[in-house]
Amino acid sequence: MTNARRVATARRPDAAGWRRDFRLLLAARVVSSAGTGFGPVALGFGVLGLPGADTGTLSLVVACQTLPQLLLVLLGGVLADRLPRTVLLATAEVTAGLAWGGMAVMVGTGSAPVPLLAACAVVAGAAAAPVGPALTGMVVHVVPASERPRANSVLRSATYTARTVGLVVAGPTVAWAGAGWALAVDAVTYLLAAVLLAALRPAAPASFPGTGMAGELVAGWREFTGRQWLWVLVTGYSVAYAVASAVTGVLGPFAAQSYLGGPRAWSAVLAGQAVGTLAGAVVARWVRPPRPALVAALLLPAGAVPIALLAAALPVPVVVAGAVVAGVGNGLLMVVADTVVQQHVPAHAVSRVSAYDWFGSLALAPVAVAAAGIGARELGVRPTLAGCAVLVCAAAAFTVCAPQVRALRANPPPP
Repeated sequence: MTNARRVATARRPDAAGWRRDFRLLLAARVVSSAGTGFGPVALGFGVLGLPGADTGTLSLVVACQTLPQLLLVLLGGVLADRLPRTVLLATAEVTAGLAWGGMAVMVGTGSAPVPLLAACAVVAGAAAAPVGPALTGMVVHVVPASERPRANSVLRSATYTARTVGLVVAGPTVAWAGAGWALAVDAVTYLLAAVLLAALRPAAPASFPGTGMAGELVAGWREFTGRQWLWVLVTGYSVAYAVASAVTGVLGPFAAQSYLGGPRAWSAVLAGQAVGTLAGAVVARWVRPPRPALVAALLLPAGAVPIALLAAALPVPVVVAGAVVAGVGNGLLMVVADTVVQQHVPAHAVSRVSAYDWFGSLALAPVAVAAAGIGARELGVRPTLAGCAVLVCAAAAFTVCAPQVRALRANPPPP
């Protein structure tokens, strides 16, 4: 038997084996995603409750968490293709758990120097950098090709649900037990996820030519830019994600306070979008489009629906309905996009290619948030919202115009 045949045989999971591993991976992602939703709420109340802390202190700590993830996500993609993804994911979860645990001790004891809090936030952000790229590649390693659409749907819907539960439970936990204990619970979720990941069968690292880290990063860039359908889709989605960040973080709350009805109305809009996203991810389990890149591009304009309704100052139920539509489109889009990347990008490069997707989304979001604040101040919130809706539609038109996006066909599942 040749070496290639041995590798292929070793990596072909039997039905019981891959289902066991997928259940462990799913359980780990559910627990970790609950912590992802839980953590920011606990951290926000914990920092603001410290003596002498204000919104500037919280902004500094949050920036120290988000910036390392942006700066290290490309390196995380290289590591996820170079190292066993199980080990990398488990290590990232342990590191995050220790960082959040350190913040829990400081906040809980009331002795929380800002430099130490910021240092823990940096470690937590760095630990998050390889998770997204490694997870995309991990599905390729664990799940047979014919089962990946369903697996992506289950993963997305379960993680959306867990994150929402984390957001909902975090506030009452802080109020009942205090921010320090809430942060400790968050730390435990990451450590438990690491234990579940450690039970996975070890993944053999992919073979690489001796090009070094920089060479692998360049090779990943060539894999990314060498597929027109891929970089066009990622560009369109990154613009849509950045606009959504601006609306969620700045324009939406301002519009709700000005003419929509206040925080309760805005909470209803966000809840509608969360429910729609979950529904879309569940429905995607049965969606197998013959032209997946084109379907992903056509789903992008759904995100403009609630933005346009907000710009038109329509009643809250109408905006909530639009948010549900946007959520369904987003849930479907994420599953279809995950699957098409896993089908058409070589397994040894999936994580690096996914890292460029993450980098584009993370890099544009802060710019969009800053621009949204300036636009609302200079032009008014409703014209700025209208411009955001037009920008999302323009990004969708850009993706649909690409010949490869329209022509790419789904790979038939292997027998």
